[in-house]
Amino acid sequence: MSDHTTGDMGGSRRNVSAHPSPQVHLLVDSMSATGWQAHSVRGFISGSLGKKMGLTVDSFKREDGERGYRIAK
Repeated sequence: MSDHTTGDMGGSRRNVSAHPSPQVHLLVDSMSATGWQAHSVRGFISGSLGKKMGLTVDSFKREDGERGYRIAK
C-alpha cells in the first residue's frame, strides 16, 4: 500500500489553504496529485475545507466536462 492511501490529509490541507482564492483546482488534477479516487477528493473538499476550515468552496463543471473547485473570497 502506498503512502498516499494512509488517510493523512494534513499536508494537502496546508497546501490548498496556501493557494490564492481565484485559483481553480480540477478534480482530475487533484486525483493525479494525491492518488485518491474522485469520491475521496470530493469528501476532502467538502469535509476538510468546507466544514472543518469554514471555507466556501465553489464547484463548477467546465465546458469540457471537467469538474473544478475554487475557494471563494
